[in-house]
Amino acid sequence: MHFVKVLLAAIAIGLISPGAMAQTATTSPQEFVKAAASSDMFEIQSSELALRKSKTSRVKEFARMMIKDHTNSSKRLIAAAKKDDVAVAPEITSKHAAQLEALSNDSSGAFDNAYIDAQVAAHQEALTLMTSYAENGQAKHLAAHAKKTAPVIRQHFKHAQQLSKSGSQG
Repeated sequence: MHFVKVLLAAIAIGLISPGAMAQTATTSPQEFVKAAASSDMFEIQSSELALRKSKTSRVKEFARMMIKDHTNSSKRLIAAAKKDDVAVAPEITSKHAAQLEALSNDSSGAFDNAYIDAQVAAHQEALTLMTSYAENGQAKHLAAHAKKTAPVIRQHFKHAQQLSKSGSQG
């Protein structure tokens, strides 16, 4: 009962979205591939944007790491999906597309902060997706991919949080 209260409190204050909880409990292999592919695409495209718009070396360094790591993740995701006979038609979700558009149109002069905030949120969401699928995934190779990818995403999440706390100046 205590766990349920803590979980509901986390949802209420926005630490965990109710959609993430529902999604991870019943994610099919196809839904996992779609979510993971969109996540990688968002990371790559938002980081390419950061390379063009950021004025700080620490943010650009982080963006280069995101592009490299999420490009590799995408390749491994596609390979795992093929082994599990799951179709892959990578497309960015409307949610990620809206976030990307907001970053692209940001003219507040605070692009770095908006980018880092988006990275923290995206990696938190991706970490939930990966850890859940690693534990409960129905497709063997995709679950192995999720298990291998989760620690990298956790590292990205922590790095983004550090950038956020330091004000991303560099």
